[in-house]
Parts: sequence; C-alpha cells; structure tokens
Amino acid sequence: MSGVLIVKPLPIAAAPVVAGSGADNLRSFDPNEAWIAPSTAPVTVDIDMGAAVTVDSFYLGYTNAAVAATWTIASGTGLGTGLAVIKAVGPMRAADSEGPRHHAFARLAEPVTARYFRLTLTQAGATALYAGALVIGSAFEKHRELGGGRTPVDTGTRQDLPGGGFGTGDGVVKAAFSCSFVDLTDAELARLWSIAKDRGLRKPVLLVEDADTPVGLNDAIHYGTFDRFQAYEETDPDAARWACAHVEWA
Repeated sequence: MSGVLIVKPLPIAAAPVVAGSGADNLRSFDPNEAWIAPSTAPVTVDIDMGAAVTVDSFYLGYTNAAVAATWTIASGTGLGTGLAVIKAVGPMRAADSEGPRHHAFARLAEPVTARYFRLTLTQAGATALYAGALVIGSAFEKHRELGGGRTPVDTGTRQDLPGGGFGTGDGVVKAAFSCSFVDLTDAELARLWSIAKDRGLRKPVLLVEDADTPVGLNDAIHYGTFDRFQAYEETDPDAARWACAHVEWA
C-alpha cells in the first residue's frame, strides 16, 4: 500500500488553452471558480508550466465527471505539439465516488520532465463537464503512524433550544485529516519543511490518504490547506517525527 501523498501545486504559467468558459479559473485557489466545457464533446486542455518541471502527479478536482468519463495525459514539446502519452486513457473518477463533486487523480509510475502537458477529457454524459481545481506537481510520500485519520467538519451552525430541539443554519460538511509521520530521514524532513514553509496555513495543497486504496478513493483525496503543524521531534539521531492536519476547501 502506498503512503500518504502530499503534492504542492506548481505554478502554471498562463491560463490553460481549452474551449469553454473560465479557463483561468483552473489556476485559481478557489475550487468554486470553475472552468465549464462548451458541450459534452471531448475536450483538450493544453498547459504551459513556463519552464521544464519534473512531476509525477496530476489532479483535476471538483468535477461533475460522469460514471463513464475518461481522461488521458500527455507531455509535449510545445503547446499541443510533440505529444507523448504518459498516462493511458482511464476513468476520471473513482468507481465508488458518491459525489456530488468527483476528483480525478493520477500518479505516474515514473516522474516525467516537460514544460507542456495535455489533458484529454471525455465526459461521456449528458451534461457539459466542469472542474474547479487543477494541480500538477511531484508527490512527497510517506507511510503514516497508526492513529489520526479523517473527521467531518460542519461549517453550519446549531443552537440547542430550551424545548429540546435545535436552531440550525446552513453550511456544508467537509473533511479534515490528521496524521503523524515517523522515522523521517533528514532528506524527508527537509522536503516536508520546504512544503510547509511554502504553503503555510493559507495556500492550497493536495493530500491523498492512501493513493492505491481499493475503496473510497474519492473521499481520500483532499484539496485544501494545512490546518495546523506540530513541532517536529528528533526521535533518533537520524530520524524524526512530525504531525500535521489538513482541512478541505469546500
């Protein structure tokens, strides 16, 4: 089983070249600012990173992907040219995703270095595809310590009433996830520190609980921000422990 994956989004140099409306929303932090395809026909998303980058993880989140929707990923020598498939065509969403918004996540078997990438998306449904977040990066991976896990966060309000009932205000229910990493090498600790220093508690980061889990993958993919950090602890001259928490952007 894979460990927890943490992916710091790399900057995308310009608005992706794609038909439809709101292409630049794919670079926005807020997943509620969405790109919407012009129709249900297949669509290509051409991405310029601005310079060659080495990556292994791709995420297209907060989509309405149909059950039969598929995607494929290619690298390019130019924007939409010199294409080489790096992820074969396959389902966009996890088969058991309950929605209403579905996440597409792919991790390559080996990292790829390129400046240009193309996503080919086939909705295969009755409604035009939309997506609210696009992340490309290189995953940090480490198995987590037993304990921690996922908890629901309700952003609504509830007040206990004298009569025994409740007064409630609307909100959403999203997930928070916490975990501890142990036996971190100096290199792993430095990598985590670099990610934490860059993202802080305000900039989005992608976290996947266990990327090859056979069930519930959609709910194990979290796009949001770090919620808190604990001070890392030296548990051995060559090892450290660090705990963190992450909360979804709904």
